[in-house]
Amino acid sequence: MARKFVRHRHEEHPNHERWLITYADLMNLLLVFFIVLYAMSKTDSVKYQQIAFSLQRAFNIDVLQGGEPGGIGDTEGAEGVAGDYAQIRAQIAALQSMNDVPDQSMAVEMTAEGIVIHMEEAVLFPPGSAELRPEALRVLDNVADIIGPLPNEIRVEGHTDTTPPDPLEYSSNWELSSERAVNVVRYLTEWADINPQRISAAGYGEHRPRATGDTLEDRRENRRVSFVIVAPRI
Repeated sequence: MARKFVRHRHEEHPNHERWLITYADLMNLLLVFFIVLYAMSKTDSVKYQQIAFSLQRAFNIDVLQGGEPGGIGDTEGAEGVAGDYAQIRAQIAALQSMNDVPDQSMAVEMTAEGIVIHMEEAVLFPPGSAELRPEALRVLDNVADIIGPLPNEIRVEGHTDTTPPDPLEYSSNWELSSERAVNVVRYLTEWADINPQRISAAGYGEHRPRATGDTLEDRRENRRVSFVIVAPRI
């Protein structure tokens, strides 16, 4: 009689390490998450460096001293940008000393557009007038020595306070601020050899004040001409 071979099935042991699969999936997801965060932070860093390089290009110390203009990114780091800003401030301070201009009458600041040189009304114009003072011409010559070698676009802005001008002279502060800016640009291009293709004039009247109060000091600060050294766009 033939024997029947009975195949014994081995009982499968439970897999106690299945949790490792879930754990590995979790680790992979965390890894991807941190890679994305890292990539985002690197992108921001790159953008920051590009901005820093552009400002460095815009305000390169060698350029200010009359050297050949450098390219974007020739000098790395935000410290170089701060150094260029400090250099322009030092040049403006020297300009004030040479022309006996009071310290509070001129200021330099860094903005999102670039470096801005502010000059109060009294430095360049008689009150309520757009005719340049004779002593203002030397000041503008010194400004031209600073901005002339730069490759950047320059925008000359006229600003006033809220006091209406003499209606027999100007119908509004728009006309007064615009004519002041135009007269400065005309002098810089016709007598100080600034390339007219890289300079423009704009009048904003009383609508872009530096000081928001209405004291005599606030109004004096708002009556100004600003030279915007426009940083290159990324």
